[in-house]
Amino acid sequence: MKVLLILLSSYFLSLVLRAQDYAIEWSELQGSSGSMMAILPKEGKDFYALRYSGGMTMGSYKATNHTNFKVTATGKIKLTVESGMANFEGIEVIGGKLIVFLSDKMEGFNHFYMQEYSSECKPVGQARKIASYEMQKNSARGSFDVISSRNKEFFGVVWEIPGKREEKDRYGFKILDDELNEVSDGDYRLPFRGDLSTIGQYYLSNTGDYFLSVTEYSPQDEKKIFKGYMNYKAMHILHITPEGINNFDLDLGGRRVEAMTLSSDNDRIFTITGIFGESGKAGVNGLFYQKLDFNKQAVLDEGFEYFTNDFIVQDWTDREKERAERRQSRGWAGPQLYSYVMRQTEVLTDGSIVGSLEQYYVQEVAYNDPRTSMIRTYYNYYFNDIIVFKVDAEGGFNWIKKINKYQVSTNDGGPYSSYARFIDQGKLCFVFNDHLKNYDETGNFIAGTKIYPANFSKKNNAVAIVQIDLETGDVRRKTFFDRKEIQALAIPKLFQIDYRSKELLLYAIYGRKEKFGVLSFKD
Repeated sequence: MKVLLILLSSYFLSLVLRAQDYAIEWSELQGSSGSMMAILPKEGKDFYALRYSGGMTMGSYKATNHTNFKVTATGKIKLTVESGMANFEGIEVIGGKLIVFLSDKMEGFNHFYMQEYSSECKPVGQARKIASYEMQKNSARGSFDVISSRNKEFFGVVWEIPGKREEKDRYGFKILDDELNEVSDGDYRLPFRGDLSTIGQYYLSNTGDYFLSVTEYSPQDEKKIFKGYMNYKAMHILHITPEGINNFDLDLGGRRVEAMTLSSDNDRIFTITGIFGESGKAGVNGLFYQKLDFNKQAVLDEGFEYFTNDFIVQDWTDREKERAERRQSRGWAGPQLYSYVMRQTEVLTDGSIVGSLEQYYVQEVAYNDPRTSMIRTYYNYYFNDIIVFKVDAEGGFNWIKKINKYQVSTNDGGPYSSYARFIDQGKLCFVFNDHLKNYDETGNFIAGTKIYPANFSKKNNAVAIVQIDLETGDVRRKTFFDRKEIQALAIPKLFQIDYRSKELLLYAIYGRKEKFGVLSFKD
């Protein structure tokens, strides 16, 4: 009896400890009026949502207004503008107003509009045209993108008109503030051939400045297959203004920029963080950062951190390690990391920076079906380990950590994979779907063992939370909640963080039903 009481005490203590970390207020399961595309926070349990219902050809977009979690208004998004039918381009809450973006191709021009919607999810007045460009004959028609600043005080529309093989691509932009007043605009051509450059990131700063990162490649022998790491030439950071283009070449001492993100403070000091590889070689070798005074075209500080073999193989099986050792003994490259993409970077109040990247790739598998003699193709979507780092305000890397996870799904784009993250009380927190077998009976992560792939069943699903101490880099990983507990499957990709209200809005589904949750934190 005494043993039983001790076990019960330990069990309930673990529940209390879990509950003390974060209290989530969940809604009841409720019917869904379509597939959730995006959640747009207002405050707490009040938010807008974008949904899609119907098939690919006859479907429609809907906006819903939620008060205290419950749907209080629903409206179909009308894909019409002054000239007729339009294309849906995006949706945002700007200055407290719900804004839908639309485009329409007419008489050789592509036009971009914004349409305000009321709290009843009904159009307010007529759509306002905010941008247009002339389309070239016998070439790609181009596209629009909507970007916004981190502080939500500015947003912009940018567009691209691809040139022919040896032509330079054409671009345009228009920046507005949160009261929908125009701040700046312009159009330009990049100083690179369209077929030898790729856009990395559009970036709008908290001061309304528009930046663009561009990777430039060298011309390749037409007999050879194009490989980015073999033909890499340079990475450019471009400040686009109505007066023209200011170019900064990101120099890493001959290293190749594999991926990067931009962040800035209100003093227009930029921080560029990313991953690098050696010139002419596949794989990634480490992390870098540069602090840049763009106005003076001066690098204020920079640093590089190479991934060690121990760091790379820390979650590998003994068999995988032995295979890598045999390859290396035969003259092949040693253990490598690959297919990582930058996710987020943030400048903290003390000037330090935290960033994360995730291993993501798609595997195409084709086989001949003997029953029909037809070739069937499957796509496996992998969202694996997360690498997290902190750069000190005074320069240098404080720490680098790897969060081992394994998420794979087929022919679906990985809707339940990847992660959500937020910062709270000196901790950087990650939330993602996982397998219950990766944790012990008290919910703590079992380190040093095989990682089971994330499971989405009621029996084996676990939603993990990883907390990294921003000061020390210490990692704590445990179960947060699971599908059985909330009677629904979490979709971290659709979680929304709102630092203004210090809340994380959560979303989960069960069949055609859904539920929402709000987690409050202190930042």
